[in-house]
Amino acid sequence: MSNPNYSSLLAQIAAETDPDEKDDLIEDCYQFLQELTNEEKELFNYVSSDYFEDTPGTVTRTSYIGIYYDNLGIIQ
Repeated sequence: MSNPNYSSLLAQIAAETDPDEKDDLIEDCYQFLQELTNEEKELFNYVSSDYFEDTPGTVTRTSYIGIYYDNLGIIQ
């Protein structure tokens, strides 16, 4: 069994004004029957995964958002 068309369902949820219909659409949408594709994961992300960058000068995988200032206050 495949996952529902999340893109279509999320658009319908956003446009629906009837609270009962909206609840039904939400129930249909939040069914994860198979592993999500990267495109499907992006639909549910708070921000796009491409928005994150590794923090310059770190060894471990850490990320920052926006402008990064190093220890000397220089924009990287």
